[in-house]
Order: sequence, then structure tokens, then C-alpha cells
Amino acid sequence: MGIFLARRNLLHEKGKLALSVAGVAAALALILLLLGFREGLYVTLTAFVDNMGADLIVAQSGTQGMFTSDSVVPLWLHDQAVTAVNATGAGHIIIAGIILTRNQTKTPVLLVGYDPATTFGTPWNIGQGRGLDGGAASTANNEILLDTWLAQRNGIAVGDTLDVLGQTFTVVGLTRETASWMSPYVFISLDAAASILGLNNMVSYHLLRLPAGVNPTVAVATIEREVPGIAALTPTDMAAADQRVLATVMATPLNVMIFIGTVIGVAVMGLTAYTAVTDQMREYGVLKAVGASGGRLAWLVTVETLCRAVAGFVCGVGLGYVTAALIMTIWPQFNIVIRPGTIVQAGVLTMVMTALAALLPIRRLSQIDPLLVFKQ
Repeated sequence: MGIFLARRNLLHEKGKLALSVAGVAAALALILLLLGFREGLYVTLTAFVDNMGADLIVAQSGTQGMFTSDSVVPLWLHDQAVTAVNATGAGHIIIAGIILTRNQTKTPVLLVGYDPATTFGTPWNIGQGRGLDGGAASTANNEILLDTWLAQRNGIAVGDTLDVLGQTFTVVGLTRETASWMSPYVFISLDAAASILGLNNMVSYHLLRLPAGVNPTVAVATIEREVPGIAALTPTDMAAADQRVLATVMATPLNVMIFIGTVIGVAVMGLTAYTAVTDQMREYGVLKAVGASGGRLAWLVTVETLCRAVAGFVCGVGLGYVTAALIMTIWPQFNIVIRPGTIVQAGVLTMVMTALAALLPIRRLSQIDPLLVFKQ
């Protein structure tokens, strides 16, 4: 009976129901987007390290993260590093911060030089075009891949040419998830990077793939003992160091924004639930006049509130995903990551806040005078 009455009350004024659901949905979507934006910053910051394809990274001594220090190591260390841990696969990359100039617009970028014949350091998400030509070194040395946002910002399309440090490259692909909050990535061949940067038999990092079952921590200790003057890091350690840099610079303002947005969202959800119940006090008074007990009315209010909350939650999650996709399409420099755990937390928050918001009008139900609801 309670479910039937709740459904009748909810559908009696569909406009008010739609507004209350929309209010909860908008508030929830705001919370999801703010949390997703913060998560996206961390994911994008470490995306390259996470997708290097290596189990171990050999760098210059003292190196901790890709954004905390530069690394230059001799190319001849490659064989020593491989032998030290019996690596099953190995490669090396060059990474350098440069200024890219296009039509008088200067943009700081991270230049990545990788060997297109290997899987180490390659772009992991190509939105348009293709990767470097892995079968023709001479061709690959004149090719470049740009971040999608960087290309849009400078009016560059696949097939255009671009001057980088005095050498002309043809744009063969546009990458995604490569617009770090610090600077976007551009990818060229390892040989081309060594040439334009003037590196003679030097690279930034040696990348190693360990045999199955080898403990990375043990491998780090082994290679640092047997190859002096270097630092060995796992991708997890390097990503954690970069995240600490981001936390130092951005954590406080980001967390303040998220806190304020969450408070606003929670307030909107609570106010929406409270208003939806108080607007129907006359209907509840009629029910009390015909014999409904206070407990029955409280149950009815709870059911109606939870129904609005569930509908708002479903719509809010959908709105959050759609809005995030739209933002990333229009502004590809932003990466919004909404994780399942975040949705669960937001769902619990929605249910709790809307249920608490219904408690105040429930207290008023016991004070309703049934005779007053029939007065004009």
C-alpha cells in the first residue's frame, strides 16, 4: 500500500518530480566531475610512465621522477644494465623539455624520442593518423606525432609540416591522453631526437623488461650495485614521485575546490529533498485525516525521498559521464576520469543526504492538524 501511495504522490505532479530529480542529478554530476578532474590530472601526469612498457627504468643517479629532474645516461650502459638483471627486453628513450614555436605561438612541450621498431616509449593512444614508420628509419626520422590539444591550439592537422629545433617534420598522427598539466607530449624517432638535441651516444633512460617472477625491488638493488652512477626505478616509484610534485603544487587549491563543490552539491541535494517533501504537506495531512498513522506517513515520506534519490543518482551518473565526454571532446587538454569507486561513494552520499533531509519534514508530520488541511 505504501509503495502504491508513494508512486501516486510522485507522479501526481510530474513537473515537480522532474525538477527535484534534476536538482539531485546536477549536484551529483558536479561532484563526480570535480573528483574526476582531480583523478584525471594524476592519471595524465603519469600516463607516459605507466605506458612505457618497462618493468625497470635506469636513469641518471639522483633521478626520482620524470618531472623532478633531468636524466642523461651513456648509451653504452645498455648492455651492462641488461646483463645485471638478465632482462628479457630492453630499449632506451630520450625525453627533453623544449619550446615549440608555431605562428608566433610558443608552447613548452616534452619531446619524446623512441625507437619505432620497439614497444618501449611508444604513444599508447593515437586518435588520428598512425605511429612512426617502424620499418624505415630514414622515413621515421622525418615524422612526428603531436598531442591532439596541441595540434588544435596551433591549427595543425595530420599531413602538415612542423619545424622543431631547425628540422622539418611531417605530422603523421595525433595522440590523446598526452596533454599533461605541465606540458603536452610530442613524439619523434630516437635518432631524430639525438640529432636535434645534439646528444652523442647519450639517452635519457634505459628501459628493461624483467624475467617472469623476478622481484622488481631485488632487481633495483642488483642493478644499482653492479652498475655504478645510475638510479634504477620501477614505473610505480617514478609515477609516485611525479604525483608528489603535483600534490605539492596543486593539491591544496584542488581539494578546496572539491570541498566547496561537494558542500554545494550536498546542500542542493538536501534542499531539493526537503522542499519536495514540504510541498506535499497538504497531501500528507489528508492521509492523516483519514486515519494514516505517524509511522505510516514517515515510511511514505522515506520511500518517496529514496525514489527521488535513486532517480537523481542514475540521472546524475549519466549526466556526469556525458558531460565529461563532451568536455574532453571540446577541450582535449582535460582528462576526466570517473572511477567506479567514486560513483559508489557519491551514491552513498546521495542516499544519506536525501534521507537526512527528509527527517525534518517527518518531524513536522506529527504536528499536522488534520482539520487544517480542509480549510481554504
